[in-house]
Amino acid sequence: MSSVQRLAHQMMAEKGFLGVPEHSFELAGRQQIVALLNEGMLPESRVVEIGCGCLRIAYWLVRFLDSGCYFGIEPARQRVELGKKYLMTPEILDAKCPQFDFNADMNTSIFGQKFDFFLARSIWTHASKFQIGQSLDSYCRDATDSAVFLVSYLPARTPEEDYLGNQWVGTSHESDVPGVIRHSLAWIEEQCAVRGLEITEMAGLDCDSQFWLKICRS
Repeated sequence: MSSVQRLAHQMMAEKGFLGVPEHSFELAGRQQIVALLNEGMLPESRVVEIGCGCLRIAYWLVRFLDSGCYFGIEPARQRVELGKKYLMTPEILDAKCPQFDFNADMNTSIFGQKFDFFLARSIWTHASKFQIGQSLDSYCRDATDSAVFLVSYLPARTPEEDYLGNQWVGTSHESDVPGVIRHSLAWIEEQCAVRGLEITEMAGLDCDSQFWLKICRS
């Protein structure tokens, strides 16, 4: 077992399910940083992760990025604190100065920055359509002209699978009940189009069996 997997196992042994599968904990982080590097991420890039959770991805990004370049949003504050305890060290936190906010509105303006990369892994698989719109609005407002938004989702295979509810589905700061949902790709494309955004489907599934979309300005 790798050191990262060992830390993840210890963390989940203490607190139980933290919204991410334990078996793919390290692999998901490795896949994510590779995907961002393939899109041109540099150490000086400013990256905001919407739904950073227990820092499965931040473990890699904080170490790679320059000081003050990683930003995470996560309403389940306890998950972030656990990630800091198990996956970071005081020395790393002092040297890299990652910033976190705990709003539930996917509001990236709280940091007062323009970002080169937006990331939402396994967030749209739980978010309502209103919440997805909030994340797109944050991108439109707080992204640099050339910024990339990478987001995973599960496509609705039938009209009945297209989630139309108003609530987050799955574990969160307000719920201990797991769950995932699907959204129509046509609806996502429509929401991007009205905001002047282009959307590209990325090839293949990730290790958590989700599909990926790349969003950027038209």
